[in-house]
Amino acid sequence: MIRHLFQLLRLLGVSMLAGATWVAHRPADLPKLAAPSAAKAEDLLDIVHQTAIKRAAVIEISEADINRHLATTLGGKIPGMLGGWVAFEGARVDLEPNSARLFLIWNVKGHIRTASIDLAISRDEKDFHVELLRGAYGHLQMPRGMMRPLYPSLGAVADALDPEIRALFQMTQITIAKDKLVLDPRFPTA
Repeated sequence: MIRHLFQLLRLLGVSMLAGATWVAHRPADLPKLAAPSAAKAEDLLDIVHQTAIKRAAVIEISEADINRHLATTLGGKIPGMLGGWVAFEGARVDLEPNSARLFLIWNVKGHIRTASIDLAISRDEKDFHVELLRGAYGHLQMPRGMMRPLYPSLGAVADALDPEIRALFQMTQITIAKDKLVLDPRFPTA
């Protein structure tokens, strides 16, 4: 009797692992990539730099503009991994109030694989802090501690986007809203 119970538990465990593997390998539903515009990718970075220098008005950057910038900027900066087996395809963001979901996309021998992380931005007196809230491998939702294997990829994306990140963190306030990023460079009133 006990032997049959252990076999049933093993079968249940293997079934759960197989199901989790299937869910993790299904790519997530990605935000639509906007059609290319006449604006160059460098224009978005230049706009953020100019806003930080002038400190005159609040600007809003749409999710579509950010995704277009990511598509043109990251494509040539992140090298392929593991020879011809795995290639980094790019990144996209989905902006929701107070959080941003960053999707990382890979092509593994002709199959698209995704991982996503939810990020929040806060500011103390002087510094901005980016907090990893949770994430997912494909459709498999995971707590933030289980996203640790993505840290090297996130580091590579952060290195590739270093000028953009530095320009953003020169703002006084950054607000993530639905489908847009609101940047306030104005000095706080006393």
